[in-house]
Amino acid sequence: MGTTAHVLVTDGDDTHLDLAEARIEHLEARWSRFRADSELCRLNRAAGTPVVVSRDTALLVERCMVAWSRTLGSFDPTVHDAMVANGYDRDFSLVCDAFVAGANDLGREPIPAPGLDGTMVDAARGLVWLRPGVHLDAGAIGKGLAADLVCHDLLDVGAAGACVNLGGDLRVSGVPPDGERWNVSIEDPFDPDRELARVALTEGAVATSSRVRRTWQQAHERLHHVVDPRTGRPVRGRCAAVTTVARKAWWAEVAATSALLAVDPLRAPGVTSVLAVDEDGTVRCTPDLEEALLARPLLAGTAGRAQLSRPMKKEALT
Repeated sequence: MGTTAHVLVTDGDDTHLDLAEARIEHLEARWSRFRADSELCRLNRAAGTPVVVSRDTALLVERCMVAWSRTLGSFDPTVHDAMVANGYDRDFSLVCDAFVAGANDLGREPIPAPGLDGTMVDAARGLVWLRPGVHLDAGAIGKGLAADLVCHDLLDVGAAGACVNLGGDLRVSGVPPDGERWNVSIEDPFDPDRELARVALTEGAVATSSRVRRTWQQAHERLHHVVDPRTGRPVRGRCAAVTTVARKAWWAEVAATSALLAVDPLRAPGVTSVLAVDEDGTVRCTPDLEEALLARPLLAGTAGRAQLSRPMKKEALT
């Protein structure tokens, strides 16, 4: 997943946090495109033939198909080859190192995404078919789905509530620390120390897609990791970052990415609750999120139920 993770549980103990850490690593090992033995890499290598996968991976591909269809293709996990052509062909820290060493002027041609037509999933038998030439990059939707799965698992083993944040794809469920609601801060994409807005949830998810943070240099062009599937190149436009609120984190991430690609992020296909930040700092949002713009400094400390949190080690997720 190439990011950091933070997990918070209410009325839990170290056993819950150990479970969360192990589960995140387990999903990373299955879905990473940078681990040759991952199920995702096996799928990509075997495109054109059925592959036996775990229930988690079958679910991931099913969600990819739903996301691709519901957004009319603006969210497309088949941008794998385009990402590689743009220079994002290894862990992100190594992409940056390659630029420093002057090694990632690759001169590759842009590759439009082929789409998911012809993809089939037989969840009962654990089989997935990708048509020849289709290779998946589950980085975006995978973080959201992982947050959903870990959150569900924590409540299933007795935690009263859980908050799982995987690199900005955040899912909350159950009883919050104050017993009333989960307060989720949305940071300014141009200043991570500044709170831009805050949303209060009893249950749900928040995700942000940005073309400001994860960037690198290729030749004379500054690139980023959000690819337009129609062109195979990083998306351009007036919008710099989009945050969405949804019931599930996998869909919040899909909606944020789709909205970032749209001409008008507030009217992207299948997207409802949106907060968009333009390159000039202008903030726009759908009516249901207008109150979230009344940002205020986060309170120091939280009264109420006992809360237990653990920042996850980045090395375990790279």
